[in-house]
Amino acid sequence: MSGPGRPVVTGVETFPLEALLPDDVYGTAKALGDRRVATLVKVTTSDGVAGWGEAFGPPRRVAPFLAEYGAALLGAPADITEQHILQHLSAGYHHTTGGPHVAALSGLDIALWDARARTFEVPVGALLGGRLRDSVAAYASSGYVTPGRDLGELRAMLAGTAAEGFRAVKIKIGLGPAEDRARTRVAREVFGDDGLVLVDYNSATTAASARRSAARLADLDPYWIEEPVPPHDHDGYRALRAAGLPPVAGGEALYTRYGFRDPIAHGLLDIVQPDLAKCGGFTEAQAIRALAAAWNLRLSPHCWGTGLAQAATLQLLSAVPDVPHGPAGGEPLLFEFDRGTNPLREGVLADPVRPAPGGRAPIPEGPGLGVTVDEEWVRAHRLPDHTVELRV
Repeated sequence: MSGPGRPVVTGVETFPLEALLPDDVYGTAKALGDRRVATLVKVTTSDGVAGWGEAFGPPRRVAPFLAEYGAALLGAPADITEQHILQHLSAGYHHTTGGPHVAALSGLDIALWDARARTFEVPVGALLGGRLRDSVAAYASSGYVTPGRDLGELRAMLAGTAAEGFRAVKIKIGLGPAEDRARTRVAREVFGDDGLVLVDYNSATTAASARRSAARLADLDPYWIEEPVPPHDHDGYRALRAAGLPPVAGGEALYTRYGFRDPIAHGLLDIVQPDLAKCGGFTEAQAIRALAAAWNLRLSPHCWGTGLAQAATLQLLSAVPDVPHGPAGGEPLLFEFDRGTNPLREGVLADPVRPAPGGRAPIPEGPGLGVTVDEEWVRAHRLPDHTVELRV
């Protein structure tokens, strides 16, 4: 339903991106990667406003869904978001509520929120409940697994992130109890007793092996253990929570409010980690945030995309209430600041998001996502065979 003066979507254009990393292969215990990928989405409205979003995942898989869902958006009111997502999930229930199709919906949703906020000339955070902060504490997502798995190489990597001013770091483990301990010990030595050290298994273990590994880390005081088992292994999560291990984080591989419902309601997680570029954008992230708040759990979004995904995540964090701890203290609200090699991360923005002194991330202040896409750079680097250009 549209009315006079109500903007509608008049254009959808996608920018599939892929950056090869032949000389800098790195990853997790699960797999090493030789490329970074993302798909940016530009939505134009009838009042001449353009909003940008980002869809997580391999562009060649995401592109067909973007073509289908983008076509369905043409002519639709640009301020409708939740109905758009839930209708597609309901009608396409055979496809489940997770996967590249939800990542495509996520990118479109972020773009619609960006466009709407730009229409009102306010940051997206102002539409999410109101901007509460200008910056947020950040942890460096670093300590990646490299082909040689050399501890000296790991130490140099972590020393570089510490030199940037970070006081918290997340490293990759899940390589076996002895190696997990050795890697965590290096991180503790580099960041000191007062630094936060987070460890990420990337679901590369069983509950039994994760329990053995985590037990070896106890004296190194890991701040949380992330994805110790695969997301579908609810019994494994339950067993690890019962074992009295450090706080358990997870959610980057979950999609929409439906995927997060049971892990939250059944007490499987201490820290809830939706990724805006695949969980359903701002619309679903808001629902997931509400679920986490209802169960008195912490929210710490996953963010491993381009500068556009970083800007979107920071807008979400700008509006997360100071509860239950309050502004006087308690556990910090944390932004994941990827420090791995990614030419797309800085390339897509005219003014990339960069760390601030004290290990913090500044929240962009301009309208919408608060950042400007370097459209010339993005057009020059997109994969033309998987581009979608739709107009009314």
